[in-house]
Amino acid sequence: MLTTALVAVVAYALCPYQLGTESYEVKKISLKALETKPKVDSVQIKKESAEKKKKQKQVPDTCKQTFLFIGDSMLEGLTHRFDDYAGFNGHTLHTVIWYSSSSEKWGTTKTLEHYIAQYKPTFIVVCLCSNELFVRDLDKRDQYIQSIVKKIGNIPFVWISPPNWKEDTGINELIVKHVGKDRYFDSTHLTLARKKDHAHPTPKAAAEWFDLVAKWMMSKETDHPIIMKVPDKDYKAASVDILQPDNPGY
Repeated sequence: MLTTALVAVVAYALCPYQLGTESYEVKKISLKALETKPKVDSVQIKKESAEKKKKQKQVPDTCKQTFLFIGDSMLEGLTHRFDDYAGFNGHTLHTVIWYSSSSEKWGTTKTLEHYIAQYKPTFIVVCLCSNELFVRDLDKRDQYIQSIVKKIGNIPFVWISPPNWKEDTGINELIVKHVGKDRYFDSTHLTLARKKDHAHPTPKAAAEWFDLVAKWMMSKETDHPIIMKVPDKDYKAASVDILQPDNPGY
């Protein structure tokens, strides 16, 4: 019986219908309606999208960048080597060192917005939170870091973590939480020669530290790789703004 019914449906779909001497125009079923539509493979789509993004990351952005380098006193050692990379690769570097600053100062003032408006950076590099390795009010720090990332907006950026000299209480986890691993350079595991304060790297160690950062910034491991070839000579600092600890910011 099932076979007979199926034959009748197919015959009806393919042949005109006539009863006696009179013809009746009846809407027929399209055979396409009986076809099974292929299911959309959402997993495959996501995989292809991820592969496309990965391929895009493999090629560094060759555009000349205008860098804004902000943070605390750790910048003092890093910026000298950063200047070499910027000069050699045709980039422009503007450094703002805010001594004894923290995520609270950068997150609750208009200082970052002020320098973004002034220098119009195409790429921002942050090195901050060395003064917050042992804080306990992580809920507040979470808000400050989130605020900094929001201020940066759509500008490509990376965050260089503090070079821990002791285990922190969670500040680096908060940075990764809001920045993402592909915009976070992990300095916590580095063995660096330190100055007498046992915190700040020596000039030589700071240069070696930034060499690692620069290599990473040009790799496909970052969200927005750029050209950071190793310089063949020293370059003078182009622009350095100094804010003292008692400066309230903008």
